[in-house]
Amino acid sequence: LHSRFPYKRKTKLTVAGELAKLGPLLCMHHKTFFFLFLKCFTSAVWIPVLVQRRNQLVWRHVLQLGHLYTITGLSTSGLKKSGQRLFVTSVSSCLLPYCAEQVKEQPLDGAWQGESSQSFSLESTEQLSDSLELGDEKEQPQSTKESKIISYMGTVTKILNVQAGLFLLDNKVCLCLAYQQLLNSARGLRPGACVELIDVHLLQKPLLSFPFIVLGACLSSTIVLKSFSRLSSPYQSPGSSGNIYLQLLLRYNLGLPLYLWLVSLLETFEERFSCFFRHCQQLLRSTHQNPGAAEKFLVPLLQAVVPDGQEARDIYKEILSTTHRCPLQK
Repeated sequence: LHSRFPYKRKTKLTVAGELAKLGPLLCMHHKTFFFLFLKCFTSAVWIPVLVQRRNQLVWRHVLQLGHLYTITGLSTSGLKKSGQRLFVTSVSSCLLPYCAEQVKEQPLDGAWQGESSQSFSLESTEQLSDSLELGDEKEQPQSTKESKIISYMGTVTKILNVQAGLFLLDNKVCLCLAYQQLLNSARGLRPGACVELIDVHLLQKPLLSFPFIVLGACLSSTIVLKSFSRLSSPYQSPGSSGNIYLQLLLRYNLGLPLYLWLVSLLETFEERFSCFFRHCQQLLRSTHQNPGAAEKFLVPLLQAVVPDGQEARDIYKEILSTTHRCPLQK
């Protein structure tokens, strides 16, 4: 018999810290996941944790920003493209309230290198790489449209275009959710519902013909439904399958001004030509093999407007990168 090296099982880690940021629930390639960020108790270091186990997705409904938590059974991993390091939950991971007596403080350097460590908190993460430190808002680069990152709380007063992900708040501010997957198909976003927006982009005049200030939510933004509507307003489904608005937005990686221009063209096209079609779906349908009339009309325009070599959207860079970059900054 050949001698075998003993299998060295990776030690599961425990991390404790303050919940500083909670990412949106995403579903891509038939996998559902979200990111959360724990902040060190004594510094500005943020630690990303990827939650992707089905029975752990419910955590997102109970997590509260600013509260202290302990997460057990974590392993370390890294993204292939950027080498970004993060913690990943396992089958045995548990979410617990923070208790100082149950967590032993140790440095994080050994954990990133895969060394054995029983448990540690974020109280001693001063030596962690600066790549995980997030600066103040003033240090974030501004786009040509001078978008600012703000938080806002308001009431949905009107649905401007549910398929385009446009909602009116307080009769004066437009909320754009096209760049973020609508949680539960936007069932809670009816007139009368109260929402809290965290880390959304404020754009004063993204398009001259658009009458409202726009708050755009990217994958780094957090949308919290504070209260459901008491009005008997009907539910309008955004219909992600075959949604021409979202299909063209993702295909050409449009910035907000171009996207609002696209929405205006589609609404005008539907208003003027819907009478020639038996069903409106035939007009606005967007499928790979059988595009609708609106898509056939708009694609040449978009190809002429959107520059060649457009960089594809990198969702992990958008969520995890120190210097925030997303399509809303175009």
